[in-house]
Amino acid sequence: MKNKLEHNPLNRRIYYKVRELIASGAIPAGAQLDERTLANDLSVSRTPLREAIATLVEEGLVERRPYRGNFVRTFTAKQVNDLYQVRKTLEGLAVRLAVSRLTEETLMQLRFILNETQEVLEQGDMVSYSVADQRFHNAIAQLSDNEILLEALGRLQRQIQIVRMGANRDLQVVTRTAIERPRILAALEARDGELAAQLMEEHIEGVRRSVVALIEASETVADKPS
Repeated sequence: MKNKLEHNPLNRRIYYKVRELIASGAIPAGAQLDERTLANDLSVSRTPLREAIATLVEEGLVERRPYRGNFVRTFTAKQVNDLYQVRKTLEGLAVRLAVSRLTEETLMQLRFILNETQEVLEQGDMVSYSVADQRFHNAIAQLSDNEILLEALGRLQRQIQIVRMGANRDLQVVTRTAIERPRILAALEARDGELAAQLMEEHIEGVRRSVVALIEASETVADKPS
């Protein structure tokens, strides 16, 4: 199925569009993917849509429930905790590898992304804020120049994005992370790889605690007898 996706531009376009709808929260966690509605909205037939959805199932973003259909994946607190633990380690490694490849041009790019992140945050545009935040992390990861690392981080980030939108509604999380990113950039500008990696790991650890707490709270509410 992946080969079909890779070699078919239409399938790839559909895949990216559905993935974007999931990442932005337009199709929220736990929601069913209505093939007829999606096909109409995207103006495509259901065959390439099904192939795109099959790839999303393989990537862990969608779960297929027998006799019921395809649903945007939901994550338990334990699963989210595990995702963030691995992400913290991988992004710390990415920062350490990136430092030796930093140039004034790449630093300028990171500054631009941070400015954009702050602007959309001040505008209250949380969808754009989430996208800009991910661009910051991706830009640093790309500098690692490690294909295996990038592939692993990409898969993790796509799964995390499903639950990350909930954390972006928490003002304390957003305020704290907005302060932490410039500190990471300052350490990168100083070419201090160990400090930058430590700050990145602490940054992700703080988000991990917040997101896990939110999910644990929702699980507690769901477990209470009605």
